[in-house]
Amino acid sequence: MTRVKNMLKKFAKEQSAEGFLDVAMKILIVVVIGAAVLLIMNTAMPNLFSGLIERVSSELTGIDVLP
Repeated sequence: MTRVKNMLKKFAKEQSAEGFLDVAMKILIVVVIGAAVLLIMNTAMPNLFSGLIERVSSELTGIDVLP
């Protein structure tokens, strides 16, 4: 039990970590790049995702995936 307490104290003392803003910016960059790649793929190959969407729609009966 003392070993766990020592680990927790050591963890609490360490102040070197990424800030919230750093993590938020990384997530935002990844989302924007992912959306751009998806848009490019959808423009280049429009029928690529239609089969997948139809398969998922058929599995989820009663739920419309596309409006």
